[in-house]
Amino acid sequence: KQKRGKMSVNDIRKDPTKIRKLAEAAFKAVDTDGSGYLEKNELEQVMTNVANDIGCPAPTKDEVEEVLRELDENNDGKLSLDEFEVLIKQVLEMMAAAEEMN
Repeated sequence: KQKRGKMSVNDIRKDPTKIRKLAEAAFKAVDTDGSGYLEKNELEQVMTNVANDIGCPAPTKDEVEEVLRELDENNDGKLSLDEFEVLIKQVLEMMAAAEEMN
């Protein structure tokens, strides 16, 4: 049973509206040039922040490029909000799995 007002990762993961809001907030926070896209340097920043938050080593340049290639559906070399949301969903899945193990 969870405390009132405290959401679990699972609660967010199961609600598309909450996922979208989380993706939008994270996207705006790292879209430092305000272009409406995340370029490789901005994606690297977000991946480094997430790695720090979960206690993992920072990603290598190759890992950042691999994630960019994976998520960049239209191959324009940058991520739109929709493409970025896929990454947020993947991170939430990992966090939910970790939460269930604890």
